[in-house]
Order: sequence, then structure tokens, then C-alpha cells
Amino acid sequence: MWVQKRRNIESLDTSPVYLAAEIAEYAHLNQKRENGEDYINHPIRCLNKYRELLGITPDDYFIGKDLIHVSNIPFPGVQELCLLHDVIEDTSFSLNDIRNIYIECGFKEYFDCYIKDALLCITHDKTIKYDEYIKKCLTNPIAAIVKMIDLQDNLRVLNLNEFNKAKYHRSQKYLYYIYLINKTYRFIENIDKYRK
Repeated sequence: MWVQKRRNIESLDTSPVYLAAEIAEYAHLNQKRENGEDYINHPIRCLNKYRELLGITPDDYFIGKDLIHVSNIPFPGVQELCLLHDVIEDTSFSLNDIRNIYIECGFKEYFDCYIKDALLCITHDKTIKYDEYIKKCLTNPIAAIVKMIDLQDNLRVLNLNEFNKAKYHRSQKYLYYIYLINKTYRFIENIDKYRK
């Protein structure tokens, strides 16, 4: 039993998810959120929220990927995108920097198939309006579910440094965008069916 568990733990050290965690932690090093917390806490919370929704626990390595797929819930690339979703937008890392790391670690095909396009969609080009950016996220289900989780984490009102009228209106918009994403993909309903 211990030998198998040790192999599972060792395999995590070379997994695409672990690699995303290492990149995100390095990229967001010394960055702070508006309320002063370490920035890395945000992508980690996004990852944990996704895992919580699917019932993935640290001690349980079994994941019903077939059931997740049949339930129309994206899985490959989602955990990585939860961790990487702000890296290009908020750090000096480029898409090619991240891709080259994945290539060096033997995950070129995985990155190109599941992460690359989603990462491009979820990276907000500040020259386009937020509504257009959300439409871009909607073109990729991996980007869409991670954006939904990202918005939900950004709605943690009690963790803000203040809650003024501008932040109230921003929160309203975030709820609306969550609604739009769910209207397109029915993630909330699909996750509910998956859990039952």
C-alpha cells in the first residue's frame, strides 16, 4: 500500500499540474493582491475549488474521468489553467515561456492540446472590453470553467480591503458573467448531476 501511494506522490512531482504549480508560484513570487495577501493564494484557491466541485481529495487518486467527460465537465487542462490563468496577464512570462517549460519536461502534446488555447482565451488583453473578453473565454470550455471559478473567487467580498459602490458594481458584473458562462455550458447543473 505505501509503495503504491509513494509512486502516486512521485508521479505528481512530474505531472503537468505540478509543473503548473511550480510555474505559477515562481511567476507570482512577491506579488500581492489588492487586500495584501500573497497573489499565489488566488490560483491555488481556484484549483482547490475545482477539485472540491469534483470531489477530488489529496488522499484519493482515483478520478472518474469517464463520468466527468460524460457529464460535460472539462477535465484535462483545467487544473493547470486554474494555476496558470493569470501568469501571462500579470507577470513577465509569455505563452512561449510556459510552453517551452512544458516541452522541456516532456509535455508538449498535452500543453498544445489542453492548455495553450485555453490560456490564450483566458488571458485578458486590456485593449479589449471585458464583455468581449468574456465572449473569448466562452469559445473554450476549459477557459470558461476556469473563468467562472476565477470570478467566483474574486467575489469573496469579505476578503476585500473595502467594499465601496464601485466594487459593488464590479461584483454585480462578475455575477452576470458567471451567469453567462453557465448559460452557455451549464457547468453548475452538470456538476450537480455528476456529484449525484
